[in-house]
Amino acid sequence: MSQTQTEGTGRRKGLVVLLVSLLIGLGMSFAAAATVTASNAPNDNSAVENGAKQPADPAANLKYGQ
Repeated sequence: MSQTQTEGTGRRKGLVVLLVSLLIGLGMSFAAAATVTASNAPNDNSAVENGAKQPADPAANLKYGQ
């Protein structure tokens, strides 16, 4: 009888560890995503203000097959 209780306790502890690990992982992933989306490069503001007014032709910048 005590062996059955021990198996149930071990399974419950494993599930608790799994749940805590999932919650920590989700929290860390959301924190990383929030940090990336909130970050700016050093010249982002000046690029928005002083950047190109018209879209550039992709063929002029990408030299595929040449």
